[in-house]
Amino acid sequence: MIRRKGNLIKMDTPHTSLVLKAEGDGAELLYYGKTVRFGPDFSLLSGEDKRLLFSSYGSVDFRESGLVVLLSDGSAATRFSFVRVRRMEKPSALPLPASYGEADTVCLEFADEYAKLRLYLYYSVFSDCDAIAVNVQLTNAGKKPVRIRKISSLQLDLIGEGYSLVTFDGSWGAERTRHETPVNGTLVCNESRTGSSSPFHNPFVMLERKGEVYGFNLVYSGNHRETAEGNNRRQLRFLSGIGGLFEWTLEAGETFTAPEAVMTFGENRDEVTSSMQTFAAEHIVRGRWQKRVRPVLVNNWEGTYFAFDRERILTIAKASAEAGAELFVLDDGWFGHRDDDTSSLGDWTDYAEKTGGLASLADEIRALGLKFGIWMEPEMISEDSELYAKHPEFAMRPMRREPARMRNQLMLNLADKQVQNYVVRAVSNIIASTKAAYVKWDYNRHITDPYGKGVAAGEYAHRYILGLYAVLQRLTEKFPLVLFESCASGGGRFDPGMLAFMPQTWTSDNTDARERLTIQEGTAYAYPTISMGAHVSASPNYQSGNRTPLETRFNVACGGVLGYEMDISRLDDREKEIVKAQIAYYKKYRELFQFGRYYRLEEKDGTGGFVFVSADQTKAIAVVTAKEKVTGQANARYRLKGLNPQYDYIVKPREQSNYASCEEFTAAGDMLMQGGVPTDLFCDTENDTNSVYARMLFLRRAPARR
Repeated sequence: MIRRKGNLIKMDTPHTSLVLKAEGDGAELLYYGKTVRFGPDFSLLSGEDKRLLFSSYGSVDFRESGLVVLLSDGSAATRFSFVRVRRMEKPSALPLPASYGEADTVCLEFADEYAKLRLYLYYSVFSDCDAIAVNVQLTNAGKKPVRIRKISSLQLDLIGEGYSLVTFDGSWGAERTRHETPVNGTLVCNESRTGSSSPFHNPFVMLERKGEVYGFNLVYSGNHRETAEGNNRRQLRFLSGIGGLFEWTLEAGETFTAPEAVMTFGENRDEVTSSMQTFAAEHIVRGRWQKRVRPVLVNNWEGTYFAFDRERILTIAKASAEAGAELFVLDDGWFGHRDDDTSSLGDWTDYAEKTGGLASLADEIRALGLKFGIWMEPEMISEDSELYAKHPEFAMRPMRREPARMRNQLMLNLADKQVQNYVVRAVSNIIASTKAAYVKWDYNRHITDPYGKGVAAGEYAHRYILGLYAVLQRLTEKFPLVLFESCASGGGRFDPGMLAFMPQTWTSDNTDARERLTIQEGTAYAYPTISMGAHVSASPNYQSGNRTPLETRFNVACGGVLGYEMDISRLDDREKEIVKAQIAYYKKYRELFQFGRYYRLEEKDGTGGFVFVSADQTKAIAVVTAKEKVTGQANARYRLKGLNPQYDYIVKPREQSNYASCEEFTAAGDMLMQGGVPTDLFCDTENDTNSVYARMLFLRRAPARR
C-alpha cells in the first residue's frame, strides 16, 4: 500500500515501512524498517546528512555515485531536481525481465534542465512478500547524445554503525558460500566481471547488524556490482546495478532502462529469506511451471559422460522407469560428432551412429513411461564444427587476435540478431523433433574477448545479455509446456533474470552431499528451493572422492528438486530397492518438499540442516545433518523452526535400510523449537561415510490433548 501526505510518501507491506520525502531540490529516504504508523514526526528524521534515493557524479558528496553521465559539452557533472510524483501501473522493463503481479507503484520524476535529462525512479510494493522492486529509467530529452558510464538500479543510504555486507561467493563446484565483511570507514565491493552473474559473486547480498537485515537482489544475468561504503559520520551507502566494463550511448530521445532491483527488510535472516524466496516464486518465476510440481528425473551425465550408445541409454532409462522416475534426460554427446569436449558445439544435429536415431530414441524412452529431456549448450560454438566452418563470423572473437579459449570452445555473438535467429531455429528443431518435455540449457564458460562487429566495447556485455533474453523470450513463448532448466557449469548463472525464463537452475556441478549442504544453504537464502536442481550421484563422489551412504545422499538432495545423476542400472538389487523407496517417499510428500516454507537449521556444534513446513503447520519434514560423527555426543541437539508452538507433533524418523530402527515419539512444537531433537536419532550402523551424516524426520500434528 502507498499513501501520501504532502511531500511524504509511505509504502507499507505487512511487516515493513518505507518513507520518502520528495520536494524541490531532491528526494530523501526518511525510514526503512519494521512497520510504523504514518505520523507528522517523520520530519524529525530529516537531517543535514540527507539519505538520498539516488546520487549523481559531480556534487559535494564524494562517496560513490549511482549515476555517471558524460555530456556532449565534455562535462560529467549532473544535478537533478524533483519534478513530481505519480501513482501508476508498474512499468514494463522490456527488453529486460522484471517482476510481475499485483503491486502498488509510485514514480518519482527528476530533471537536470541543463543536461536535458529526465530520471524516473519507480517503487513497486509487493504486499504478499514484504518486497519492494525498484526500476530506474534515464531519458535523453536533449538534441545531442550522452554517454552513460554508470547507472545503479538501487541506492539505499542508511545511518548507523556496525553493519556487515553479507555476500555469497565461490567458484565452480563451490558456489554461493556465505561471507561477512564489516563495513566501517571503507568501501566493500561485490562484483562479477565474467559477463554473467557468475559462480564467484552472486548478485544477492545482505546488509546486517543486530536486529536489522536488509536483503537485495538484481533481476539481471550479466555483470553486476554491489557496494557498501561507510564513513566516520555514521553514514552507509549501498548501491546495486550493472558492473564490469560499461558505457552506453544514449541518443537524443532515447530511454535507457536499468535492470530491476529488489529489496526487503527483516529483523533476522529467516525473515529476509522468506521474503526473497516468496518474491522469486510469486513474481519472477512464471508460466506453466510456476505452481506445478517438478518431476523426478534421471540424468545420464555422471553415469556415462560421453561414453554411451543407444543400448546403454535405454538400459539406464528402463532402470529409471522401474525405480519410479518420471523424466529421463539425455546429456552431452548426442549431436554432431561429439565424443569429447573438443568438437560439435553449434551443430545441433543427431549423432545417429551413437544414438541410433535421436527421435526414435526419444520415442522408446517415452514408451517406457518416461518423459524425454535433452541437454543443449546453445550459446557456444566449437571451432571443430560445421557451423564454424560456414559462419566463423558467428563466434565472439576479435578480428585479428588469437582468441582465449575455455573448455575448448568459443561463445556465439548473441549481440547479433542473425545469431539469435540461428539459436532459436536450432533449439526449436530439436525440441520439435524429439518432443522434448525438458531442456537443460548449459553455459560452460565465461565471456572473454568481448567483440561484435558494430558494437561499442562498453556496450557489448549488456547487449549480449539483451540478446540472450530475446532468444529465451521467443523460445519460452513458442514452447510454453517445456520445463527449461538453466545451467552454467553448474550454478554459475543462478539469478532472478534467468529464473524469469527458466524456473529451475542446476545448483552446482558438485554433487557431493557434504559440499552440497553449504552450496544449497547459500542458494536458499534468496532463491526458492523448488528452483534448485539437486541430484543423488555415485559414491565415492566423482568431484570430491567422499564416500556417503545412499540414504544420506537422498536426504541432502531433498533440499532441492530431486533427481539422480548416475547409471541406476548398475546399482545392485538392494540399492535399486532403496532408490525405488526413496522416489516413492519423495512423491508422497512432494508438495511439502517443493512448496513448503523453508527454514535453515543453523547450529554452532557442527550440526545443521533444513525444514519444510506446510502452510497450516500441521506437517513438516526436517533433514538434520552433521559434518562429523555425532553419535554419542549427548549434548548436540537440533532446534527445529517454523512449527506451531501450541501443537503437539508425532515425529517419525524415516525408515532407512542402512540405519537401525528408530522409534517415533510425540513432542510439543515449542519444545522441538526451543529444546531441540537429540542427535541419537541418527542411529548410525554403517561406516560407509567419511563426509556427512543426515537424518530425515517426518512430523505431523498429533490429536489435540483432552
